[in-house]
Amino acid sequence: METNELAILSEKYLAGKASEEETTRLLQWYNAYDETALTVHITAAEGETEASLEQRMHARLLAATLPRESQPRLRLVLSKSWKVAAAVVLLLGAGITYYVSTSKPKNSIAAKALPIAPGGDKATLTLADGSVVNLDTTGSGWATIQGSSKVQKTGKGEIIYQHGGPGAEAVSNNVLRTPRGGQFKIKLPDGTDAWLNASSSISYPTAFAGKERAVTVTGEVYFEVAPNAHQPFSVRVNDMEILVLGTHFNVNAYADENTMNTTLLEGAVLVRAGSQYKQLDPGQQARVTPGKEEIIFVKKADVNNVMAWKNGYFSFDDADIPTVMRQLSRWYNIEVSYAGKIPEEKFTGEIGRSLTQEQLLKILAQAKIQFKVEEGRKLIIYP
Repeated sequence: METNELAILSEKYLAGKASEEETTRLLQWYNAYDETALTVHITAAEGETEASLEQRMHARLLAATLPRESQPRLRLVLSKSWKVAAAVVLLLGAGITYYVSTSKPKNSIAAKALPIAPGGDKATLTLADGSVVNLDTTGSGWATIQGSSKVQKTGKGEIIYQHGGPGAEAVSNNVLRTPRGGQFKIKLPDGTDAWLNASSSISYPTAFAGKERAVTVTGEVYFEVAPNAHQPFSVRVNDMEILVLGTHFNVNAYADENTMNTTLLEGAVLVRAGSQYKQLDPGQQARVTPGKEEIIFVKKADVNNVMAWKNGYFSFDDADIPTVMRQLSRWYNIEVSYAGKIPEEKFTGEIGRSLTQEQLLKILAQAKIQFKVEEGRKLIIYP
């Protein structure tokens, strides 16, 4: 394709005015890498910056070249210094020069596909007698009695508890755990709904018979608490406690993260760390560093980013590679390590949690991350 034609097609594509034939021709060029480089002059929209043009062009091209089923939740925008195969934008005077490198990403050590699928509904349920039920293989309709409650797996694939009523006082303790690469939903005996992200757990009584409804969690759990003004609901994570009456909130307390974050979506919660307390309103977040009593208050949290996992995608906002890889490793159950200096590039955008291994590796390669896949479930990142 000639340089002038590429510039015209690129401008029309960004403006949403390219015909189906023109779009196909541009995408065919995008996928047909060779060892040359082109300099293409593209007119920027008024007030548009170098970074925004770079992000806009690459995000559209990358999403368009991936399978259509992944597009609704696949927008990967590269930030700051990243130079991608599709576009590097340079400001020259009053105009913008769009430098297009058509060389393939030099990821010579990366091209082996992992035999790994994305995560799904997986969990184990530890009963009061210590026996463990594998909920991956247990069919719908499975039921048992725990204390004074009936436990059942529904046709929707979730676990529900049905309490025997005010006269039933027998109480035992159960634990629901998700593995790496797993997620699961449970309805607790009081009607509270809880969604567990990968590598998480919730420990709870089979009936809430006391003055409060207390549960203990690890990892990440989203709650929609059934209101009960006479029996407050509490969530305990290490030295942190969250007190609520009826509300929607998310707790992220993975051991490999720097802070334990409580984000409120609806209602009100009170977060306690040691002797400190902080009440949250919707859209606010409390961050607690394990081992410290200090509560860091975030007045305006990115709720969409926090809740992305429950809604079926990953969401990143200027996130570094370790942050991205921690989330990917939990969901795909892979082991990530770094050979030498950790790359300093940042991610902004969204990636669907239903992506196949091939699509995920393509994103990493498009971003020019150097990586190596080893036997088993190991991914090594190179500088």
